[in-house]
Amino acid sequence: MSQLPETPLTNRPKMHTGVPSSLTTAQRWVLRGTAVADAPCGLWFLEAVAGRTGTTPDEPIDATVEELISRGFLVDTAAGLRLASIALRDDVLRDTPPSVRQALREAAAEVLADAGRPAQAARQLLRVLPAVSRSARALAARLAVDPAVGPSLAADLLLATPAPGAADARLTWLVDVADNLYLAGRVDETLRMLHREVAADRYGPLQRAMLLGRLGAYYATQRPSLSLTYLGRALNQELDVAGRSWTLTMLASLAARFGHPDAAELVAAAERAHERSPSPGGAIRLALANAARATATGDLHRAARILREVDAGEPAARTQAIFLRVDRVANQIALGRHVDATTALDSVAAEIDMLGAVAQPLVTALDCVLRLTTGELAEAEARARLALTGRGAALPAQARADLLATVVEVLLRRGEVAAARELLARERPAVGWPDDMQWFRLGCAAAGDPDPGRHAALLGAAFAVPDRSMAPVLLVPHHGPRLVRAALALGDRRRAETLADHLKRAAGMANNALWRGVAHQVDGLLTGDPAALRAAVRLLRTTSARPALADALHDLARSPGLPPAEAPGLLAEAAAMYTRMGAAGGGDGTRDQDGTAATTAGDDAGRPAVAALTPAEVRVAELLAIGMTKQEAARDLFVSFHTVDTHLRSIYAKLGVHNRVKLALVWESRDNG
Repeated sequence: MSQLPETPLTNRPKMHTGVPSSLTTAQRWVLRGTAVADAPCGLWFLEAVAGRTGTTPDEPIDATVEELISRGFLVDTAAGLRLASIALRDDVLRDTPPSVRQALREAAAEVLADAGRPAQAARQLLRVLPAVSRSARALAARLAVDPAVGPSLAADLLLATPAPGAADARLTWLVDVADNLYLAGRVDETLRMLHREVAADRYGPLQRAMLLGRLGAYYATQRPSLSLTYLGRALNQELDVAGRSWTLTMLASLAARFGHPDAAELVAAAERAHERSPSPGGAIRLALANAARATATGDLHRAARILREVDAGEPAARTQAIFLRVDRVANQIALGRHVDATTALDSVAAEIDMLGAVAQPLVTALDCVLRLTTGELAEAEARARLALTGRGAALPAQARADLLATVVEVLLRRGEVAAARELLARERPAVGWPDDMQWFRLGCAAAGDPDPGRHAALLGAAFAVPDRSMAPVLLVPHHGPRLVRAALALGDRRRAETLADHLKRAAGMANNALWRGVAHQVDGLLTGDPAALRAAVRLLRTTSARPALADALHDLARSPGLPPAEAPGLLAEAAAMYTRMGAAGGGDGTRDQDGTAATTAGDDAGRPAVAALTPAEVRVAELLAIGMTKQEAARDLFVSFHTVDTHLRSIYAKLGVHNRVKLALVWESRDNG
């Protein structure tokens, strides 16, 4: 077969950056329509926009497009038509009169909305709002409630249109804006807007109660005390039946989550109000409340049934549906169903744009919890640090404390006690319920310090939480024994016994190997009975909770009733597990009081476990240690970048290193012993 001769460079279409005056009207219109599209577009798009604007080009659009391609103004790609350069696009838009540009964008929005592309349509409208026609404003209102339009884009659409003048209409608009801002994770912006409206005092008691209730709902992840205060104030206002139903179901769901002493009565009142007047999302709020009450007592199976049976498909319940998904994942983690939890987290993360960015910090914190529970310490720390540095002050208080707890716990397990203490010293935990509940996991992390008495305020908050709710304790299985161990170290045996009683009752309800193992472990810590600790180790071996097993092995090795000859083997096994997890310094209680690692398993116990690497991991480690990038290693091994990245995370965890420099040092010294 003969080949076509290659087009000489001198004969190829010239790439234009200006808008020549010699262009025909049809050519100029096509360039403008393509520029307004803001993305590669099809011929159908240009024809539909022409129809919407009533434009009748002098020449057929398809012929005009072909001419512009041949002259180098347009490029035809797999994704669609686009202008030859960004500079040309800018020139075309500058050359387009504002009124024409606005008409084109309005038409483009209508075309995209009709074509089932609401998000693209919304972005077109945002370019010209609020100066648009009445029909375009109606389209903006319709797109703002379309489930396919993300909440941040929906909020921007609503904010870009003038607020209604009438009080009732303005309030409806305001609530829609606030809900979307909150879902988008723009919580501070939401709170400021609502506070301004409350201060303006332009509404009657019914509307004022609605605003106070919304404030209460949105403070839940920031300041639980303010959340309950505002919801209580809303209930004290003059409420209609629908408003009372919404406010009571919201208050009941949060009260149950925070372990309110009157949670049972509030849930019962909310259920009666919801029966009389169902409110959007009310069924989900009641399910969250009842599941939280079940989890508070350790009845994880009942909580799972409640969360599984509620319908999350109601479009008006988008805000609550997010928290339902998050609570379902938390329940799976607490039950030790770690594979199911991983799958569920991946699903939520993939849908985060539609679910709402407000859930992102909560999902990231849960992901870190899951990785801590299963021993992926390096990955948990990396994700927590990324979230803390990437979001900063925008993080809700609860999520920030949980992510910081992950970093502190991994540092302590690695033996970097000074670094962990430096982070903890900056924190000023809230005093008093319910705000102190947000500091629970950070208190659990601090309990791993060889000298837990340094962190009295954090430990005090952590010790108090299980008296109100077991939910936070049940999320990470090794935290319960850690708190018992810390209480004993501080000489507070009564507190240790109370914590153990809570854990044993919860284990009786969960009735699985994970929590029966934890119950035996805390019993062995209190009694010093090696038989209880042996039972804990036996049960925990059947689970994927590797840190809990390693800690139980270490507790058994240090049990005073254990025959001395058995201790070295148990300590060596625990040390090997810690090393494979990246906890080169050991687990809780394995360090001296100055924070240095204790040499309980011989001189070789802390060496990186190179032998634990799989053959595939060895090949990756060798290439990266000699200076190859991950992309280069992937090409050399004929695997994907993702595969190399996965192997690298496992290598870091097993070797107890955290960057390429340390990996190279370990690899150079592996043969020198």
